[in-house]
Amino acid sequence: MQVVYGVNRSFLFPALLSAYSAVKNARKSLGVTIFGQDFTGEDIAIIEQANQSLTGGTISYRKFDLDQLQGFSEYKSKYPAITMLPLFLPQLCEKRCIFVDADTLVVSDVWELLEMDLEGQPFAACVDMGLVTLGGGDFLRPSLQQIFRPGREHKKSLSRVSKSIRLGFIPGEGYFNAGIMVMDCSAIHGDRELREISDFEKLVPHIPYLPEQDRMNQLFQGRWFHLPIQWNTRPQIWFDAHSPKYRKMSKAFRQNLSDANRTPKIWHYVGGKKPWRATRMARLLFHRAYRDYETYMARFEKETGLTFTM
Repeated sequence: MQVVYGVNRSFLFPALLSAYSAVKNARKSLGVTIFGQDFTGEDIAIIEQANQSLTGGTISYRKFDLDQLQGFSEYKSKYPAITMLPLFLPQLCEKRCIFVDADTLVVSDVWELLEMDLEGQPFAACVDMGLVTLGGGDFLRPSLQQIFRPGREHKKSLSRVSKSIRLGFIPGEGYFNAGIMVMDCSAIHGDRELREISDFEKLVPHIPYLPEQDRMNQLFQGRWFHLPIQWNTRPQIWFDAHSPKYRKMSKAFRQNLSDANRTPKIWHYVGGKKPWRATRMARLLFHRAYRDYETYMARFEKETGLTFTM
């Protein structure tokens, strides 16, 4: 398996569409595996139908063994257990693989990632756009938002301080987003420190927040390769590329934004910007990302005979 998704049944169709787009843009045959939680026989049949109609690669189903996360349900989290799949991939895959979130659209060749030189690192991802400005500690300084929205800003500041303490470092350009990750599974599994990736007790402090993302950032701090942001591009990339709030970031980061704005390679519909529930205003402001999604959805439905439903 070269590309991996992990979803519960409510995200089956987004995962299938993203997988379809990955296969269609690959220059050679690509193997995609969808790990599922609580899938029915009908869900598995849908995956098989998509696979049978596909050319240029395969999409297969694999059940995720939830016994490895028996204690997860005892803790409060807005994420299903399957979200923790990346923590177990080094046990499930022997080679390099790419983990991809379901709320994505691949518009370039992921073989670039599978064959990319990671400069000796066992792991690669993109900087998290939501927390990148925290690296300079600006959230500790007074701001206009604290005047106009003091309660909200106080709560955010406490949350960011708490996060920094949990992680052991202040998030910034050294904190990645877990939506698209390249994992050298054999190297991770063979490393004494990194093989702790699936240690449930070390996951526990992060469960109420962004569990797998925070745990992996804690584990891979200083040991990950920075992918170009093109591989994890938000719909609002035009605004990101022209925003003054990133002017204090590194020159390399700002060039990264410019490249992603010009040539996105994977769209990541983060937060409330999911294509199936986007507002009319969002579709207007971020039309390129949503236009691409609609184009691939039409191709997917025509080629597979399936109807995208949520």
